[in-house]
Amino acid sequence: MAKGIVAKIWNITAASGKSASKQISSSIDYIENPEKVGVMIDIDNVNQLNNQLLYVTDEIKTVDGLYVGGRHIMDFDNATSEMMQVKEFYGKLDGRVAMHGIVSLSEEESDPKNAGRLMLLLNDFMAKLFPEHQVVYAVHTNTENLHIHFVVNTVGLDGKKIHMDRSFMKKTFEPTLNQLAEKYGFTPNEKWRREPVVDKMPIAKRKVLLRKLIDHAIEQTDDIASFIAYLRADGLEVNVGKHISVEMDDMVKAMRTNQLGDNYTTKAIVRRLATKMDPLIWKGVGEHSHYLPQREMVNFTPTKMKRYQDMTKDEKKKALRLIRLGRNPWEETYIDNWQIQKMTRELNETAYVYELVHYYSNGTDSVKAAEAEILARKQKLTAEMKELRENIKRNQPIISIYDEMKEYMVKAYLFDMYGRTEYVADFIKYKELAERLELSYGKTVEEVADFVADQRGQLAYAKAQVSELSAQYRDILRFTREGRFADKGHILSFFDAVGHKEAVRQAKEYNVYVSEIRYITAKNVDDVIIRVMTMPDTVDGKPVVTTKIDVMDKKDKVIRSIDSKELEAKAFNNEIYKLAEEYGLRECVIHKTNVRKKSL
Repeated sequence: MAKGIVAKIWNITAASGKSASKQISSSIDYIENPEKVGVMIDIDNVNQLNNQLLYVTDEIKTVDGLYVGGRHIMDFDNATSEMMQVKEFYGKLDGRVAMHGIVSLSEEESDPKNAGRLMLLLNDFMAKLFPEHQVVYAVHTNTENLHIHFVVNTVGLDGKKIHMDRSFMKKTFEPTLNQLAEKYGFTPNEKWRREPVVDKMPIAKRKVLLRKLIDHAIEQTDDIASFIAYLRADGLEVNVGKHISVEMDDMVKAMRTNQLGDNYTTKAIVRRLATKMDPLIWKGVGEHSHYLPQREMVNFTPTKMKRYQDMTKDEKKKALRLIRLGRNPWEETYIDNWQIQKMTRELNETAYVYELVHYYSNGTDSVKAAEAEILARKQKLTAEMKELRENIKRNQPIISIYDEMKEYMVKAYLFDMYGRTEYVADFIKYKELAERLELSYGKTVEEVADFVADQRGQLAYAKAQVSELSAQYRDILRFTREGRFADKGHILSFFDAVGHKEAVRQAKEYNVYVSEIRYITAKNVDDVIIRVMTMPDTVDGKPVVTTKIDVMDKKDKVIRSIDSKELEAKAFNNEIYKLAEEYGLRECVIHKTNVRKKSL
């Protein structure tokens, strides 16, 4: 049974850098393209066709088997110019410059011999709808549905411009086309005769159902032609053009597959058909956040008030004195403990933030550098998370099968291992889904399970890193705004660039022992580069931080060294100042690697 005639129309606008003339010319070139002839129209000669088109007032011509007609056009080769002359005469060159439409017959009525009647229909259609407007139209046979394209000038010979409100299609366009379809022996579109109805199925549920049907068709076929045929055999009406549209019997109107999600565009369907047996691609995320627990740098043990009978004489005396003064000795101890705890917490927070800045600034101790590095790492994580999500979405049809299997997994196991017959239906369903994975995608349950666990785990890990980086960024920002952390910036004195005094302070106050190698360059100093090695060490059984400074020439040969391990603290600091004075080391910059080697 024929489904009936169908049609659509859209505007051509002078935009995107194209003039009205170019837009119209492009559309006419498209409809007169000889490549749009898939089957030559089987009419002996042009005269025979002309005999069928007695009511077509303008010329009919052939272009390599493509039949072209029109209204109010003298010369089809100059149709664009003729349309532009009308526009220029009335000074209406902007906005909607033309309308492009298509009228298509059902597959059962698409014999190329019906081209003449289709042209008659189109000519009458244009005469009724747009009697004063220039039109060019052409029959195309390159698809399974015989169809005719038309381009209409929006400005009429009377100077009036076409205006179509929202009701135009329902009240004028569709009823007129249905009347002419009956006149010329074609099946009208019954849907256009119906009163508008609302889909009884919620749109979300409808989309889920269509996705499942498409997924199943992909699993059962290997190419796009077989895929389309399978959907039609499944009871769907399928139209293929720039997009694929599908329609079930109980749907109000067809739906394009690209409305179902990224995995259901025409391009995605073709990709899925071609790659469904390919191995799964595993995506991962890197280590971007610096995990640094807020350790207790200062160990604190709360003091406890002894029982009175356990106190020494002096302790009893002190407690009794506080009691006589009306103060609670146990409460005094609590307050003392609380204050110490607060001080300890603040001290540990400061050490924590210092370490964050030191790490993310690559040892320069620059707050701005640390903040910029954290933001850069978050951006990289965001990009990796996007790749992960796209990879999960790309494999969603496979993942959906696995997720469904998990619903039956435990009960299927109980039947298989322990003979629990009440779960036989779950076992059968589980096996069916496992066979779908194996036969349609070449994947085992174990393989998909590992893939899903890894990819979802990677995504969760990435989210955790983003949260960690965000929290660290906020901590640094808060400390800076409160004035609790001074940003030294990138330009430092040589003494600060060496950083030995700061490393010793961090070791003493926060138990932070730096271990790193840094290279120092100074403004207007090209003949030497300074290498600084700071590391934990032990002196007299106690942990310390030692620093060795090497002055290297242009060939990276060490020409002078000083070591904090061999000098007293004051003497070592004096040697640092002497080096700065001797080599003119001012306005220094810290580097993680030897920048001289990078430039070679």
